[in-house]
Order: sequence, then C-alpha cells, then structure tokens
Amino acid sequence: MRVASTLLVVSLVLAACSSSPTPDARTTPEKAPATLILPDGTEQQVMGFKQDGYLMLEDDIILADLSSAKVGEQGTYVVDTRYRWTGRTIPYTFAANVPQAIRDRVAAAASTIRSTTNVIVTPRTTQSNYVEITYNTGTSCASSLGMVGGRQTLTLADRCTTGSIIHEFGHAMGLFHEQTRPDRDRYVKIIWANIPADWQSQYQIRSGSAGYGAYDFDSIMHYPAFFDGKIAIQPLDSSVDLNRMGQRNGFSGTDVGNVNFMYPR
Repeated sequence: MRVASTLLVVSLVLAACSSSPTPDARTTPEKAPATLILPDGTEQQVMGFKQDGYLMLEDDIILADLSSAKVGEQGTYVVDTRYRWTGRTIPYTFAANVPQAIRDRVAAAASTIRSTTNVIVTPRTTQSNYVEITYNTGTSCASSLGMVGGRQTLTLADRCTTGSIIHEFGHAMGLFHEQTRPDRDRYVKIIWANIPADWQSQYQIRSGSAGYGAYDFDSIMHYPAFFDGKIAIQPLDSSVDLNRMGQRNGFSGTDVGNVNFMYPR
C-alpha cells in the first residue's frame, strides 16, 4: 500500500545525483516540459532536460525514464511521487556488477541512516517495493525520489562517496533540495548571471515544497555555492561560509528532523 506524503515529495519516477550535484555548464541540454503532481493534488509545471535516457530536473533529479514515462496530451511528461516507504523501511538489493567497494559504501550509508533517523535502510528479502542499486561507469550518483512502487533504481559510479549515497537515499525517502524551498529568497540570492541560460530553470523555487525548521545551509540536500567555478548561490548573511553549502558528510540536525517528521515512529 502506498501512503501519500504531506510534504512536497515532488512526484518523480527517478532522481539522479552526483557527489557535487551541480550542472555541467559545458553542455547544452535538450529540454522537455513536465507536470509534477503535488501531494495535495495540485500541479506544477517545470522544465526538465534529457540525459542518459532520463528526463531530469536540477541536474540530479530524474523525472522519468524516457522509455516508459507517461506523456500527457501536450507532449508533457506527467510524474507523480506522492508516496512514502511503508513501515519506514527502504529495502535494497545490488545488481550483479556492483563492485565491492561501492557495496561497502552503501552498507556504511545504510548504517548511518539507521542510527541517526527513523528510516531503516536494509537488504531486501521478499519486499515488492525496493531499490535496486546498479553500477555505472560514468560519474552519476542517481536515485528515485520517494517510493515509486515495485523496483526502482539507485545508480552509483566509482566517485560516489558514502556521503553522496546518503544524499541519494535522502531523495529516495522523498527529500528535495534545500535551496528550492519557497522561503529560500529570504536566505540566499541566486546569481543568475553566473548560471547559463539553459540551466537557470534548474535553480527555480518549487512552489509546493515544504522544509522542516529553519533554512539549513548545512543540509546534505543543499546545492554547492558554485556553478562551474562561479558563485551561483550567495547567502544574504555574509558571515555564512560558502563551503557549508553542498556538504556530503552526513545528515545535518535539520535533515534528521525532516526525515523523522516524514517518517514518525
């Protein structure tokens, strides 16, 4: 049974993240529109881009698998992930080609998540809803956003650290990026001049999103401050260290509160 989320778990089929999830300014993406169905049933129009067979958003969120995505009347992809994992449990399994080093990092990430939040990330037994962890030879760290239902993919490359895997499982739980909160303009300024036009839509606020507690520069779900070497996210408070944004060491206290709010015991 799927349980609808009360937060904005933007409705997506998959999500993809790198260990430093900022777009590559040297590439020009092929764009495609998408309709996100929010937890309250309202819809939000966004502009995604195509990459590696997926429709992506914010560089590290795959909205849909292009081979099987639902397409609306106007050629718009319709995506819906209003669902949380039942029993606070995310079962996972490995594809046969996943190297042992990555398996060890996944186990470490799962252990950290279990010890710091209410969510149980555990090897799959017979569960019908689960994450399959696959291996890619590129640079992508990728995960589903929320519980899709059935088998869903979390793909990892050699560069994916334990912290970036925690970030990916954060997406799988339903967490979105911190800097897309509706109140973000009270805390940061987006330097649009330093972001190529083809990528500016990836820095838009997601109007239906909701964050737990105060805006968190230390969130593991926050973008780094820089885009292709130039500052893209400037804190309004000049005392905030730019290096705080984009950390991939582990969940912040606010992240833990957010996860536990979504998945109470």
